[in-house]
Amino acid sequence: MNEADVRLKVNHALRALGYWPITQTDAVKCSKCGNLFYPEKGRPDLLCPHPTAIGIVVEVKTLRPGETSFSFSEIDESQRKWLDRWLDDGGRGYIALGVIRQHGKVQKLDHLYLVDWKAWIRTEGLISPTQASIPFDTDRCRSKLLREKNWTIFHLLSPWEMFYEGGLWRLYESHSAHILGGPNDTRTDDVVAAGAL
Repeated sequence: MNEADVRLKVNHALRALGYWPITQTDAVKCSKCGNLFYPEKGRPDLLCPHPTAIGIVVEVKTLRPGETSFSFSEIDESQRKWLDRWLDDGGRGYIALGVIRQHGKVQKLDHLYLVDWKAWIRTEGLISPTQASIPFDTDRCRSKLLREKNWTIFHLLSPWEMFYEGGLWRLYESHSAHILGGPNDTRTDDVVAAGAL
């Protein structure tokens, strides 16, 4: 289980909602000249156009077995700028965070979140004065303040959690990616505000 597996699960969930996810590739080789062409630095892992709704972009990240928190530096500056520019132009962006844990000899995806970029930034703003990562749970949380407030992945990202059903990860109907409409649809801002914290 790795980031590519998580990306595939998000891809399937978005396809079920009518999006047409295009996966980021590291490089494409030209069939005529043999040169490698690289995508723009910072481009999200999934570009997801939709035939009748606002398209979205998704940056996929993982919390691997043994890791006790997700470092905000895992989202590099070029990825942040890409997502910010996309939102500034009226698009919607998300961070997909897959929590992978060891179950005996097998690694499994225990939790999967598809977090609106605006809500992610708000979450970072809450935690960053105390530490530069969001803890997995309070048992392993270094900060007393974060322990007292229960500011963990489970608590802060719960409005954005996906669910597993019928062999697939899915989005709740209340999720903003599920209800996106045209450019004049204001419901998306209400969902972001309600789900952020």
